[in-house]
Amino acid sequence: MKRTHRIPPALALLGALAWAAGAQADSHDVSYAPGIDFRSLKTFSVRSGQIRSAKPEIDNRLFRQRMEDSIVAALRARGLREETDHPDMIVTYSFQDRNVSEVERRGPTRIGPSPGVRGFVIPGSGPTPVLFTDGTLVVDIDDTQGSLLWRGTWHDQEDSGPSLSRNLSEDARKLVALFPPQRK
Repeated sequence: MKRTHRIPPALALLGALAWAAGAQADSHDVSYAPGIDFRSLKTFSVRSGQIRSAKPEIDNRLFRQRMEDSIVAALRARGLREETDHPDMIVTYSFQDRNVSEVERRGPTRIGPSPGVRGFVIPGSGPTPVLFTDGTLVVDIDDTQGSLLWRGTWHDQEDSGPSLSRNLSEDARKLVALFPPQRK
């Protein structure tokens, strides 16, 4: 007689959440020049960004326009005004990506006994190839003399170039929404 063990739903959910937490995730970092009164900066101008990607879904005019539109919308939502002549700030951005291949191995998981249920082992898996696209977006805000005032960096990993392309303009909006820095 073949004996099967049913994984309790709570345990299955816990395993799925642990796997998802280890899956690709976004991260960001913001740095800024100390002593700057960001409240005095009211206008900005976005300059054409630099994109280094071999993926046609990323290195094209439509993608570039979506990025710039997201940045402009985020700055306007912060109460700033876009101005082409004599802005207080110059906004530039750059993006770079690369394809990554890794091998993933998951070890066996031992589940101890509980009332009415024997303990069991969920077998490990692997080696399994994992392919993803790793991208980094950098947004710089300079004063009119070219001094860096604020830099935001967003790092994203997606399962493909099209997924990265779809998510990156929203990532740019989230990053620029952190400007101006909050005083502590």
